Amino acid sequence: MSSFPSPRSSILNISPYVGGDVIPPGFTRCIGLSSNENPFGPSPFVKDVLSAEINKIHFYPNSNATVLRQEISNFYNIDPSWVLCGNGSEDTLHLLARTYASEGDEIIFAESAFGLYQIATLAVGAKPVVVPRENFKLSPEAILQKITPQTKIIYLDHPGNPVGNFLHKDDLLKLVQKIPSTVLIVLDAAYAEYLEGVEGYTSGIELVSEFSNVVMARTFSKAYALAGLRLGWIYANPTILDPVNRIRPPFNVTSLTQSAGIEALKDQAWVKKAMDHNAIWRPWFEREIEKLGLSFIPCYANFSMVNFSDKVSDVYQFLGKNGIIVRPMGAYNLPTYLRITIGQTHEMEELVSLLNKFYTQSV
Repeated sequence: MSSFPSPRSSILNISPYVGGDVIPPGFTRCIGLSSNENPFGPSPFVKDVLSAEINKIHFYPNSNATVLRQEISNFYNIDPSWVLCGNGSEDTLHLLARTYASEGDEIIFAESAFGLYQIATLAVGAKPVVVPRENFKLSPEAILQKITPQTKIIYLDHPGNPVGNFLHKDDLLKLVQKIPSTVLIVLDAAYAEYLEGVEGYTSGIELVSEFSNVVMARTFSKAYALAGLRLGWIYANPTILDPVNRIRPPFNVTSLTQSAGIEALKDQAWVKKAMDHNAIWRPWFEREIEKLGLSFIPCYANFSMVNFSDKVSDVYQFLGKNGIIVRPMGAYNLPTYLRITIGQTHEMEELVSLLNKFYTQSV
């Protein structure tokens, strides 16, 4: 009888992350509205540079993403020594957990938060501490009540996924002021571009320079439509980043990805096109949902969380068999909800047409 090496015990408590691109048997994907992707794809600038750079992929990438970090710094008017890039924001979130938490420590995150937080926590043997939401909102007081001497990291989805709301900037500031400086506060602002101009929102970028324990995490997957290339970055004090850099894989961002990120930043008109589209079609979709007598969780990103009650499974199957893939939320303890990405105009119109057809047939 063979024996095998034993993994860290906490790892066996991890349920592997399941992406929204899963297509169950019997479904045919024609329209994908399950992974919160930018429906317009990347900027033409990105496509051009990828074509030009493809012949250079036999060379190793710049290990520190020097030019990309400089471009990010120029765009946000921040110091490049305060920027670290990763293979998607998930990479940077994992690196922070590996650097600042270990066996017996505690990591705090919200109920129904992005599943990666729990995975990163258990992967290092730390204890997940879940903060309940009230009416799908998170209160600073609820977070503060969970902090103990064992707390090492707080992941704040800002705005969240799949519960896409955020703390008002005044509440966020007060919260940060009350959290011990020994606790790392990670503001996961993956959807920040979609909240440009929303009253009371801040990505937290200004808090990083004021508070040494605040980290802002960002991604190129959503607004910039580089999900398949995997590019994220964090902004933090160099003292925070130094130990992270010590364990970061030296070539964790490919040369193609670095070039794509640089070009994506240059085409803000392309980003604005997607943001403007979302600002019109998310409210439109939610109005159509209300006409069907359905409710939804107010979100501030590029998706809608719709409550289909006891018909959730039937709706999911009906849409899937008609070519539209959406995301069930049972894994997030929201079993009656489907998360639906805001797609292109024709995709949203087809979705609403199918939902109307389903509910007409169900009467």
